This record gives sequence, structure tokens and C-alpha cells, in this order.
Amino acid sequence: MRILLVNDDGIYAKGIRVLAKHLRNLGEVVVVAPDRQKSAAGHSLTINDVLLIKEVEIEEGFKGITVVDGTPTDCVLVGVKDLMKDDPPDFVVSGINHGANLGGDILYSGTVAGALEGLANGFKAMAISLDVHSDDGYFETAAVVATKILQTPELFEGIVEERSILNVNVPNVPINELNGFRITRQGKTQYENYLEKYVNPQKKTFYWIGGDRPPHELEEDTDSFAVANKYVSITPIKIDLTNYALIGKLKKILPKLTI
Repeated sequence: MRILLVNDDGIYAKGIRVLAKHLRNLGEVVVVAPDRQKSAAGHSLTINDVLLIKEVEIEEGFKGITVVDGTPTDCVLVGVKDLMKDDPPDFVVSGINHGANLGGDILYSGTVAGALEGLANGFKAMAISLDVHSDDGYFETAAVVATKILQTPELFEGIVEERSILNVNVPNVPINELNGFRITRQGKTQYENYLEKYVNPQKKTFYWIGGDRPPHELEEDTDSFAVANKYVSITPIKIDLTNYALIGKLKKILPKLTI
């Protein structure tokens, strides 16, 4: 098995290092990650600057590639278009993210975008996130979960043809406290963003963007419900954003539009 491993927390993050160690038991792993924190980078692509890369030691005897100021999307492209061009990956894996990617999180998530970019280039892909924002979480749990999913090829059958990825979210608990796996839908949780305005001593205005998460939607078939109840959430996400349910309605209204 050949795996391209990327993330958005950067190559020095604990999540990607723990995952790389586990995935190496499955085969060859090529790590390409930003050299700094790129959370909430979304599906951004660097098109107005060059991309510099350098080797970084992940663990003794094993090195990864870091993209200077690169995004997760950049990292996938460096991996599939160059480093693994002659011997492509079987999977593109993005994570382990420090923090869950539930509901509306996926609109901003660089982790999810990394997997989607893998899909856009024709590869089976998975994003995996742990429900903790510190280095003190149970990253080993998430790494074991990722390994088990990759060892279940039936989960990925037809996934590229369906233009989909698997978005996996793992509760922050020891592996023996997990209640199992659930196939879920994306919930409706979304940040309530705010903008704080300041003026520095030089009288220049600057802003700080933040966000408060409202309560999770806890309907039983959602990703957030699963994680809250110590289940691993597996949500298939499509790259096609078309709202097919509205097409018929809009077509009926279309005659009212004139040039």
C-alpha cells in the first residue's frame, strides 16, 4: 500500500507524526505537509508565489517533505504531481487534525480540503480528525482508527466514481472506550464568526477574526451526535456542491428572467 499523508496543522504537529508512524506498518508513506499552522486554509491554492520545499525528520530514519508557507492543497499537488508521479498513491490521507471537523467546520477545514484535493486528482481519500485541540489528546486512538479504515477496502469501493471522500471524526477517548463506528451525515453545526477591531500605537487599524461554536445538532444520524456518544463518525462527502433538490423549482421560475 502506498499512502500520501498531508495535514493542515503543519509537519511539526503531533497528529501527523503519530499517524505516519502507524501508517508505515501498512506500506510506503510519503509525508508532505505545511511548515506552519494552516488551519482554516480551506481549499486555497498558492498561485501567486513559488513553493519551496525542504526535508524534515519525522522520526529517526524517516523524513517528510515540508512546503514553505504552503497549503494542504499545495501539499497534495507536490505529492501526486511530483514526488509520487511515477508510482502513484493508493490513498491520500489528511490528518490527524487537532480538533474535530463536524458540520459547518468542513467549509473552512484545510484537513478536509486536503482529502478533497486528493479526490480531485483521482485518488481514494480520507480526512481524519480527533476531537481535541491540544497535544494531550488520544492521537493513538485516531491512528488505530485510520489504520482499520484503510484496511477495509470495501469502504472505498466506487468512492472516486461517486466523487466522494470519507470524513472521519474520532472522539478523544482511549481506544477501549470507543463504542464503535457509525456512518453519519454532516450536521448543521456552524461557527458564529466575529470580527474584533483594534488600533495599534501607530494608529493603524487591524482586525482579529474569531468564532464561537453554537451547540451541536445532536440528531442521531449526524456526525456530531456520533462523536458526542463516543462513536467514530464516518461521513461520505461529495465534491459536487450542486443542490439538485432546487433545480426543478428554479427551472419553473426561470421564464421570469429576461435579458
